[in-house]
Amino acid sequence: MAGSQLKKLKATLKEHGLTGQANVKKNLKNTKRKARDYDREEKNKVISKIREQFNPFEVKTAKNKRDIDTRASASKDRVAVGKPGISKQIGEQQRLQAYEARKLLKNRRGGVVDRRFGERDKNMTEEEKMLERFTRERQSQSKNKKSLYNLEDDEDVYGDDNGADNFGMTLTHGGVALAADDEFDDAADGFSGKRSATYGDDEDGSALGNSGPARKKTKAEVMKEVIAKSKFYKQERQKTQAALEDKIDDLDEDFDDIMSALMPTQTKPKAIQPKSDVDISYDTKFRELNADQRAVPADRTKTEEELKKEADEKKQKLEQQRLDRMKGMVEDEEGEERGVEDLDDGFWSGNDEEDEEERMADSDDDIKFDQDDEGADSDSGRRPFAKIAAIPCPATHDELLSILEKYSLGDHPKVIRKIVKTYQPKLAEGNKEKLGKLTAIVLRHIMFITSQDYESFIGDFEPVINALISLLKTLSEKYNRDLSEECRTIITEIQDRFRKHHYAGLQLGDVVFFIIVGTIFSTSDLYHLVATPSILLMAEILEQLRYNTTQKIALGAVLAQICLKYQRLSKRYIPEMLYFFEKALSILLGSSSDKATDANDLALAKNTKFEKDDSAVLKLHQLFNKRDSKDEEFKKTVTLNILTSLDIAISSTWKDLSAFPEISSPIEIILLESTKQFPTLSRATELYDKIARLSKFIDHTPLSLQNHKPLAIPSHAPKFEENFNPDKKSYDPDVTRNEINKMKAQIKKERKFTMKELRKDTRFEARQRIDEKKKEAAEYHSKMAHIYNTISTEEGAEKNKYEREKKLRSSKK
Repeated sequence: MAGSQLKKLKATLKEHGLTGQANVKKNLKNTKRKARDYDREEKNKVISKIREQFNPFEVKTAKNKRDIDTRASASKDRVAVGKPGISKQIGEQQRLQAYEARKLLKNRRGGVVDRRFGERDKNMTEEEKMLERFTRERQSQSKNKKSLYNLEDDEDVYGDDNGADNFGMTLTHGGVALAADDEFDDAADGFSGKRSATYGDDEDGSALGNSGPARKKTKAEVMKEVIAKSKFYKQERQKTQAALEDKIDDLDEDFDDIMSALMPTQTKPKAIQPKSDVDISYDTKFRELNADQRAVPADRTKTEEELKKEADEKKQKLEQQRLDRMKGMVEDEEGEERGVEDLDDGFWSGNDEEDEEERMADSDDDIKFDQDDEGADSDSGRRPFAKIAAIPCPATHDELLSILEKYSLGDHPKVIRKIVKTYQPKLAEGNKEKLGKLTAIVLRHIMFITSQDYESFIGDFEPVINALISLLKTLSEKYNRDLSEECRTIITEIQDRFRKHHYAGLQLGDVVFFIIVGTIFSTSDLYHLVATPSILLMAEILEQLRYNTTQKIALGAVLAQICLKYQRLSKRYIPEMLYFFEKALSILLGSSSDKATDANDLALAKNTKFEKDDSAVLKLHQLFNKRDSKDEEFKKTVTLNILTSLDIAISSTWKDLSAFPEISSPIEIILLESTKQFPTLSRATELYDKIARLSKFIDHTPLSLQNHKPLAIPSHAPKFEENFNPDKKSYDPDVTRNEINKMKAQIKKERKFTMKELRKDTRFEARQRIDEKKKEAAEYHSKMAHIYNTISTEEGAEKNKYEREKKLRSSKK
């Protein structure tokens, strides 16, 4: 049947007579109406079949294994075995009913336990249980009747203490009930004053005679006695308390008289006499001894082996931590490893609570200088800073410059050290924040003074810079966070200046800054908040700087040397540094093909001779000084410095890389040309030979697929059963084992089915709880929205009323 599903459905309904024209006139003589054609049940059956036919996903089908006729139609290949949708719906309804029933019974189940005879006995029938209960009930009734007329029974079956018998009647005499109010103690004739312990006393105190045994007291009698005794003791306590309060009141009234009588007997105080020198010295010694710290037991002196072992363990631990940081693994306090992306505010050690504790006296944030620094403050040629008035702690670099104007350059470290001592964290609250800012200011001051022209007094300048850097390193150990934030700000400033003005925007203080970063911070970490941006900025300068002057090449040589210092432990490859080596050597050694630069002016003269004593050290103050492009000595120094840095890069970093031949090939060509032009340049010849030797150890193996050993295809002989039976599941001749296996399979199947049902029930209950919570939340939010709208309406009405009243009053004026 071709066409769409709608056309198929219409055709099927019409074929079964469910649709079509209803007013078609037919020959009633030839056509006989059958009531069955219009039977509602038959009609519903036909519709359900059509629905199953057009909704194949609602019916679960399976292959018809019984049909062995291969010529059967395609519709007979599969048979319907169930309706999963309807089954699931029925299961959901059943679970919902069970859930509602459990919900109704929640917190309503009583603790009644059925203790009837035989209720939990499965071996007794209902008739046996009823017969046994009837027998026991009769026995209990006969026992009660027997005790009713038992004269030997301890309990008073005829009446209680008030004269009432078991039938609700009360015994009277003369219209008055025979209660326990008769006083038999006064009229006890023939009895002794002391009652015998053999006979009991009733509630009146009357003693029974020798006519019978003592009567047992009832519960009512016992409770009356307890209540009476409790009231009696309470009254006694109240009387005692009242008597005590009366005595206290009497003493309060007579207190003034007693004190007035005692006053004349008091002696006058003696006049205060001044202490003697012995007493004063004694008090002084006592205070000194009291102020001294108490002696504590000293730790056991460790042997040299123990000290060495502890030092080795500490070194191993620190080295492992450094390696973890180099690989990008950071371990938090709970021992969980975190990567670079997990560095958050908790990366900085300490929190606000720890800061409060650290502000206490003798905190760990106190700066302790070395003995060399302490001795530097007391120079004989300088005035002692201990006698100088307190120096205010600067908040900016300009304030520090205004303070240091009064002192010479050599006194700058001492002044700053004096400020640090004055504002130790233990001395006052807030000093910690001040010293944190001072740490950043000291870094700014170092960059400021190194950017000045100090070539004329370099002898006095070097010790001052070294002292300031040492002081900054000491401060960075306590105030690392403030220093790091300032360093990141400086990196941003240097990058902005370089992007706007290129080489003209750089200063000598920027180079000193990169050196200080490599000295203070760990540069081997995979990601560091200061070291990583610094090396990226240096790589940017090396790659974008245009090397058309000797000073620019010298600056690149210093930056390359700093980069090598940064990578002395991690040994990472920096491609910008290779670019600089290739560019600078090709310019200096005359092998450059770049016509845009003045390569001929910057290249070394062909007759330049290199000696073994030639220095390869570049001075920082020479980087930004304008020099003649024909200064051959400076060119020689720059060339030797670059070759030295290249030797370090090859020996420490590049030789372990698998791409060493590709990295060293352009350098190798330049060195080969330089050996021809400058035979006296022995350093270039040594580097060329070293690259050739190292290249022999690098073996490039082309990529290939993995060569696995071929696996043989297993071959199994087919197994035939002579007496094959499709209805038989097992051919085990042992009947017992066969039954056990069948039972195991059935248990496994039932267990699997039960676990599946339990999971369904759990998921259903979870969905129901979520729906209930959502419903409660929706009701709560709707309630709050209604309240809010009501309040807003009332406030708006009151506001309008206020505005109208205000407008009315203003109009009256």
